[in-house]
Amino acid sequence: MYKKEQEPHCLECGERLYGRTDKKFCSCECKSRYHGHLRYIAKKVQDSELNALAKNYSILETILNLTTGRCPLATLEEMGFRKEYVTQVTKKGKHLEYRCFDFAYNMGAGRLFNLRRLR
Repeated sequence: MYKKEQEPHCLECGERLYGRTDKKFCSCECKSRYHGHLRYIAKKVQDSELNALAKNYSILETILNLTTGRCPLATLEEMGFRKEYVTQVTKKGKHLEYRCFDFAYNMGAGRLFNLRRLR
């Protein structure tokens, strides 16, 4: 016997689907709404990550202008720096080199050091 829970339903509105067994949406409108919502969520995530990178960039620029390229991580965190947002990580000698767009720096022992702008 065919159980009601196994009947296919529209991914957007939940209506029962008729026709092809691989059908996922009941109409073009539901398909458009569903994929539009996915694009909206992806854009929000992307915007959030770009904003975090932009803030890190601004903080690094401030640190470079005010210091010799060193700063305690606690100070950076107080300024809103989020160390998980970087554009690249590479191994350079004994240390990892982190990049945030055109800034490169190293981190270790509770501090950021060797901050420089790449040209």
